[in-house]
Amino acid sequence: MITTATPALSLRDIVVTYPDGESRVAALDGVSLDVNPGELTAVIGESGSGKSTLLSVAAGLIEPDSGSVEMHGTRGLIFQQANLIASLTAREQLLIIDHMEGRKPRQDRADELLSFVGLESFGNRRMGQLSGGQRQRVNIARALMGQPSVLLADEPTSALDSKLSRDIAKLLRGVTEDFGTATLFITHDRSLLDYADRVLEVKDGYVSAYSDVAA
Repeated sequence: MITTATPALSLRDIVVTYPDGESRVAALDGVSLDVNPGELTAVIGESGSGKSTLLSVAAGLIEPDSGSVEMHGTRGLIFQQANLIASLTAREQLLIIDHMEGRKPRQDRADELLSFVGLESFGNRRMGQLSGGQRQRVNIARALMGQPSVLLADEPTSALDSKLSRDIAKLLRGVTEDFGTATLFITHDRSLLDYADRVLEVKDGYVSAYSDVAA
């Protein structure tokens, strides 16, 4: 589903450079893009192309050399590794977000999200009792606890097999449609691009519409 609403995320003329000996090399060189509510935008590129730098700028983890990031609402972040706390149950992984943000724990909200990601009967299980795909589902549910308007996913399927990767991509598709998030999904896996509304490619620091002619 693509809407015509005001973009939830806008990047304008983003430049990010890194030291390279006595000079600097551009990871991103004047990149601009919008992501709308209810739209899943996939960004693909080779290793070192700048796609993860792009997401880090959108997430506020990297300050660009120049350019601007405009965010309407809040962010939810999903990384390659789930970074979950081994001693906590799946439900507690979500409730700790409320604790960190000074809210009263919303157990109903946590259970609703676990059900949404297909883990309604796994709330009391600790991470050692879950598969890699299940842990990533917990990770996605945790990212949704704060009801973000923008969801940023950095290679969330990189450690999963092809079936689980498709399951996670399908889940992100469902999150985008059902919650109306503006979702930016970084991936190197071309088999997942069918789940996106729009596909962009990062190459040599620039972003353009993706063409699979050379794939």
